[in-house]
Amino acid sequence: MSTVSTIGDLLGQFLAAIGGGVLVAYGIFRFMGENWLKHQLAKDLEAAKSEISLLAVRKMKLHDHEYTVFPEIWRRLNRAYASLGGAVSLLKEIPDFSRMNDDEFTNWLDSSKLSVKERDSLSSAKDKNKTYIRILDFQALQRAHEDFLNFHTYFNENRIFISPDIKKELEQIDDLIWSVWLDKNLSLDEDVGKERRKFSRDAWKKYKEKVKPAMNEIEELFQQNIFPEATRGKLL
Repeated sequence: MSTVSTIGDLLGQFLAAIGGGVLVAYGIFRFMGENWLKHQLAKDLEAAKSEISLLAVRKMKLHDHEYTVFPEIWRRLNRAYASLGGAVSLLKEIPDFSRMNDDEFTNWLDSSKLSVKERDSLSSAKDKNKTYIRILDFQALQRAHEDFLNFHTYFNENRIFISPDIKKELEQIDDLIWSVWLDKNLSLDEDVGKERRKFSRDAWKKYKEKVKPAMNEIEELFQQNIFPEATRGKLL
């Protein structure tokens, strides 16, 4: 309730009780004096200041937490983005196993970081090049899944502290990354058959045409919120 309406209500109630018009109201004002009016104004002003101060403190705390969240969520998102790119990449450099003799292959295998299961699979494979690429695909897809979950979990735990415009962009890229990961995962499913190549190409295309531009937009939004003075400088 404003100061003017409060004073008006008080006068109205008093006038209704005693009856009267403009002259009576003027007499009341003269009787009660200007000091009383100043006192009421000061009380209302102080209450307004207190409320504004409380709201400002709350907002500052939320912004402080948001600035703490930004670097960590960007770090996790960037890692998820990078590992997904490695998983969906259509180009992979591998040794040419067809040119190795048995001793060379055994030496390479002993120095590799493959698991026992992966080594057994590669050793028994007729087409070692193809099998090794498949092993690398599964490894990359697993890393991408772990990095995505790290980002996804942190985002959901802290989404309440993120402004709506940035949260909307993060939700969209969260869905995009998961969609690309699913396509790549399907491309490794032998039951899919001839569609495996299509899923692999779709994953790479979606990553390049949708995920990458979304990352650029989020980076710009983060910078605008962390360095608002730089944004104002560009607009002037």
